[in-house]
Amino acid sequence: MKNTIFFFHLSSELYGADKILVYIMKNFPNDEKILILRTDGPLIELVKTECPDVKIHIIPTLPGIAKKNFTPRGIFQFISALVSFKKDVSQLVPLQPNIIYLNTLAVVPILFYYKNAQKIVHVHEILKNNNLLHRIINKIAVKKSDAVICVSNAVRKNLAEITPPQLTTKLRVVHNGISFKTQVAESTTVFETDPQMLNFALIGRIKPTHKGQCLLLDAIAKLPPKYLAQCHFYFVGSPVPGQEYMQDEVVAKIKDLNLDEKVTIIPFVKEIEQVYKKIDVVIVPSTFDDPFPTTVLEAMFWQKPVIGTMVGGIPEMIHDKETGLLANRDDADDLAAKIMFFINSRSSIQEMGKKGKAYFEKNFSEESFVLRYNKNVKF
Repeated sequence: MKNTIFFFHLSSELYGADKILVYIMKNFPNDEKILILRTDGPLIELVKTECPDVKIHIIPTLPGIAKKNFTPRGIFQFISALVSFKKDVSQLVPLQPNIIYLNTLAVVPILFYYKNAQKIVHVHEILKNNNLLHRIINKIAVKKSDAVICVSNAVRKNLAEITPPQLTTKLRVVHNGISFKTQVAESTTVFETDPQMLNFALIGRIKPTHKGQCLLLDAIAKLPPKYLAQCHFYFVGSPVPGQEYMQDEVVAKIKDLNLDEKVTIIPFVKEIEQVYKKIDVVIVPSTFDDPFPTTVLEAMFWQKPVIGTMVGGIPEMIHDKETGLLANRDDADDLAAKIMFFINSRSSIQEMGKKGKAYFEKNFSEESFVLRYNKNVKF
């Protein structure tokens, strides 16, 4: 039977969950697929290349839950979107889906729109239950859906805390997988490093409260001069539109710590493989419960060892001292020690990189993801 599936997703960029959405849609080759986004962006180009059978609709009123909603103006805009979206989607997409697929918890209000459709929520985030709003969102996702796909055991554990025992079968862990087989377009990225230096990169949103840019700066500042002289650090990514002040904070901290010559900020790079080819070690110093960062998968694909913090799903991805190193949460001293390990043992970079690539091919390739997904997602 051919299904009509509506996929809902807020972001149109090419960060983690955006890319994974493409692999998800490819798992439904014989179904009619409609992707509904809030904004235009580079994700659309990738979808057109990888999934040409997907019909794309941009609907600005797609309701999403975010911190900015919790102001008088934000609440009004959110309520307006809830009302307007139903009308907008029915005009643009008159078809009725028999499956709706939410690729983020931020769009859980959609669960109330299509009562007769099967509902899948793919959870790429960890919303801690000690926050009342997070608890409500998590409960809605579990109660109103038919299946909840968790990208890591850490995600499942968090949701299981608020899930009644009779509903825990809805929670299914499917670790992500990625591929670099298809290029979106001919690369236009020019990214150069000093081959005499050991080049480290933090790749991700400029969001120090989550991604750890300031924590990493504190760690870099703790490196003895003889170590610091041997390396350079790149922060690759951009802030969320409207949150440019976060990058300003990072820039100010770089200046305060006198690290201008050692830290370079590179805006978001669409052809991210050009960055991985030039750097030596990837650092993922997350300070929040990072569910399953795609950066770790990408690093393993490109045979780069990873220094990651022991938060969220990261320990499920890195074999400590085998494919990378695990550092304590919010511990600049420990993070600095892990950086110095690679400066002292450059041969470990290649050794761990090779082991990481082998582990990736076995567990996190697109092919392994398809097998896991098809085993756990049934209609």
